[in-house]
Amino acid sequence: MRLTLLPALAALALTAALPRPARAEPIVQERFGCHSQEVTDRLFKLVMAGDESGFGQLLQGSLASGECRSWKLGQSVRLESRTMSYGCLAQEDTQERCYWTPLSAIEKAN
Repeated sequence: MRLTLLPALAALALTAALPRPARAEPIVQERFGCHSQEVTDRLFKLVMAGDESGFGQLLQGSLASGECRSWKLGQSVRLESRTMSYGCLAQEDTQERCYWTPLSAIEKAN
């Protein structure tokens, strides 16, 4: 009897180990995101420091190069990875690299 359970347990363990697809999330607050978490963090530090000129220059250059992008309200994205304050979002139904974006883009305020 024990031998017959072994294949079922092995199949169950294999299924649990398979990567799960990221679920779709809507953008609830327009934000930007960048492939590099460091660039995203640097942009927000410029905002917090009140350096509008530095922020604008870095963001415009990063948007033009494709390093960063803007997310529009209602856009459907998938959450690939997350930290305490950022999520790496990618457009749903694409294979594009994800962009590090503040989680406030997909999380509704309480």
